[in-house]
Amino acid sequence: MSDNTAPPAEQDRFKILARALAAYVKPYKLRFIQAALSMIFLAAIRGSVIYITGPLIKGVFLDKNLHTLKLVLIGLPILFVFRMAAEYINAYLMSWIGQKVVQQIRDDLFTHIHRLSIEFYWRKRSSDVMSRVINDLNNVQSTVQFLPLYGIRDVMTVIAALSALFYINWRFALLSFIILPVTGVILGMLGKKMRKASSESNVLVGEISHRFQESLQGITVVKAFNYEEQAITNFRVTNDDYFSKMMRYLRATAMAGPIMEFLSSMIFILIIYMAGKAIFSGTMTIDQFLSFMAGYVTAYMPLKNISNLNSKLQMGMASWERIYQILEEKPTVIVTSKPKSIGVLEGKLEFRDINYKYPSRDTQVLKNLSLAINPGEVAAFVGPSGSGKTTIIHLLLRFFDPITGQILIDGHDMRDVDTTDLRNHMGLVTQDTILFDDTVYKNITIGLPGASIEEVTEAAKAADAHDFISAMPLGYETILGERGIKLSGGQRQRLAIARAIIKKPKILLLDEATSNLDTASEQAVQAAIEKILGGRTVVMVAHRLSTVKNADKIFVLKKGELAETGTHDQLLAKGGVYKGLYEAQS
Repeated sequence: MSDNTAPPAEQDRFKILARALAAYVKPYKLRFIQAALSMIFLAAIRGSVIYITGPLIKGVFLDKNLHTLKLVLIGLPILFVFRMAAEYINAYLMSWIGQKVVQQIRDDLFTHIHRLSIEFYWRKRSSDVMSRVINDLNNVQSTVQFLPLYGIRDVMTVIAALSALFYINWRFALLSFIILPVTGVILGMLGKKMRKASSESNVLVGEISHRFQESLQGITVVKAFNYEEQAITNFRVTNDDYFSKMMRYLRATAMAGPIMEFLSSMIFILIIYMAGKAIFSGTMTIDQFLSFMAGYVTAYMPLKNISNLNSKLQMGMASWERIYQILEEKPTVIVTSKPKSIGVLEGKLEFRDINYKYPSRDTQVLKNLSLAINPGEVAAFVGPSGSGKTTIIHLLLRFFDPITGQILIDGHDMRDVDTTDLRNHMGLVTQDTILFDDTVYKNITIGLPGASIEEVTEAAKAADAHDFISAMPLGYETILGERGIKLSGGQRQRLAIARAIIKKPKILLLDEATSNLDTASEQAVQAAIEKILGGRTVVMVAHRLSTVKNADKIFVLKKGELAETGTHDQLLAKGGVYKGLYEAQS
């Protein structure tokens, strides 16, 4: 049921996708074989019913044979019980296979997404990824579950019916056989349109999800700026576009059935005409005619179903391609096959001639950057917006690799160190604190899974968070809500500090940890930070220069280059970039 009129490259892509999907079915081939056998058995029963239909009708209604009537009353119920059992077995087995395949794809997709580099998330909208995980995966499940179930069953039924037809009258059977190649041509012509329209509509589902998500997350801004009507207008444009794409798909889908119906009706009329002449001439009996017509009708419905399954196949393969595109994504940060173990970390960091440009941008963020941070030092990076401060944090966490140059940790090139081992030695607090809809305890132990309540309490006390946690109704078992909505900004930041320090990191990364807070909260969080700095190498990115006065080293960045280095007092005495920034804030 693939599109035979597609270009070679498209056909090759279809084969690749089909093989990749078949690989997920392969582990369950035993159950698949069992389901296929039950489908063959079901087709055999239907073929038998075709063969005996004519003699039974003739025996009961024309010959008025009581013995034949008794056979009908006893034999047909038994036959139908077998048919019911076969239908249940193949439906259950294919449903089981469909669920297992999609469960594995969903697991692989979630795992693969989490192993991709941050660069992937910069390119892809979260709503688009969610559309693929939910909407497209549902389409794939329908393809895996129902296509073999109905496809094999209906194909086998058509084969059984055609076999019976050829046995009854091979000349008439050849006439009815004409519909098969015609069906193949029709399905091939419509298949390309279906797959293209389905693929385009799936993309628009992601866009619709994005519109919903964007408006819901920014609802305060939408309402504050009276943006409701414009947001609704933008959504309607996408929604109308989706309607148009889906109608292209549905038009192609709707066309297959009526064409099949028309062709079958024409052949049906021709068979009745020729059979009538054959009966009049004595070359065909009435019971043969009745069996033949029963076989033709039996073959027609599955054949019509096969044409409808083509639309399911095209939609499923279009969805599978969107999922497979993500599975084909490769991490941009490659971990060496034999990474070095850090072991005991002192915390020395060194940048050697670092140049960096984000994949999605043309301008260079860092240029020929060289600097060193000694173990236990508090180093601050300051500078105007866009000077490359946060990029320093991203590179230290190895979210990205520099274009040229080396970043060394205790003398080891970061490219030679396992990223999991590297990040185990680091704690991170960012300006936008992400908390999960879980308990306080679970949110803090993200930093150290399996930590005891004593360890969690110790970290919370160090982050000056224990008091407000204890005041909550359920204490450390309190559910925080989506993104920690039940907490104030300062409380969220102190939980983030507790999460960062519970694993006792040798390197602490602070990315403008107090920039989004009011003065009172900033002072509280800053005090909590200063309590936990001792004995750690600290890399601090700051916009508010009041938070870096006590840093051992301050690196001043300007347009990606290192403009100045020194302590707070030294930089003020120089009268350069830092002094200008400080005076502007003062």
